Amino acid sequence: MSINKILFIGLSSVGDVVMTTPVLTSLQNEYPKALFDIVVDKRGIELYKNFPKLNKLYIKDKDKPLRGAPDLLLRLWKNRYDIIVDVRSDGLAYLLRAKKRYTKWFSRSYGPHAIEDLMGIIATLHKDKPIPHTSVWPAERDRKYAKKEIAVFDNTDLLLAISTGDSRKPEKTWTTNKFVNLLNKHRDSFTGVIFLGNSFEAEGTEEVASKIDMPYISTIDNSLLEAASLLEKSCLYIGPDSGLGHIASAVMTPTISFFSLMKPERYRPWGDRAICICGSDNDARNITVDEVSAAVLSNQKKGGVT
Repeated sequence: MSINKILFIGLSSVGDVVMTTPVLTSLQNEYPKALFDIVVDKRGIELYKNFPKLNKLYIKDKDKPLRGAPDLLLRLWKNRYDIIVDVRSDGLAYLLRAKKRYTKWFSRSYGPHAIEDLMGIIATLHKDKPIPHTSVWPAERDRKYAKKEIAVFDNTDLLLAISTGDSRKPEKTWTTNKFVNLLNKHRDSFTGVIFLGNSFEAEGTEEVASKIDMPYISTIDNSLLEAASLLEKSCLYIGPDSGLGHIASAVMTPTISFFSLMKPERYRPWGDRAICICGSDNDARNITVDEVSAAVLSNQKKGGVT
């Protein structure tokens, strides 16, 4: 069967979107001539929009009646696909026209990680090949932005990327004083700090930045692909279990992630350069400075920091 048009029904949150990308890569490798339509929520648009084989993005607007499902169905019904791959599995794939469908209802997981579950949806296609790495696709303008931002540093060889964490979820991250203690302890290991995050991290970022003896820039509320480009320029990322950790891993930057309620064996950044530290009592605030400092030193030994 000739495969020319594939519908990929993706996920929503930043970390989940990044974890779907090995499925896209596998499909792209299997069907190099195919173009992809991708269904995504508003939050995931930016991470899918530069996928090399993208034909069209379809936005599922959850603010519309019945969480946008009827509107989306009407827009998709006119299309006929060779394959539909649905990693969401809310039944949409079975209401659309396609020669073949792959959904969670008939998946065969490769292992305990969420990516291994997602890859299990196309196990009959992927077979026993290695699971691809995660991906993000910054544009040239995103990389130009990053280059301009880091130009303020005298030396860009060893930049540390930091996310202080969402103030609405205090159990997922550190207190600001622990970040300050860690950064001052390792001030000679890095040539500068890049603070990343959203507006809910602004206050914590300002507090940490005001108390460290290191050059830094704050890029709070930049775009996800701009953040990805800054992470490409970084030698290490430290922060809570969040989408930024998955983006860092996708651009091959080593990560140190704080875990609380979520299990790292299922949700850790993909790859072999991710260090996960779990807080006692499911609270990342209970992680000590010494634990994270030891992880920084471990990364040094692996070549992440000189």
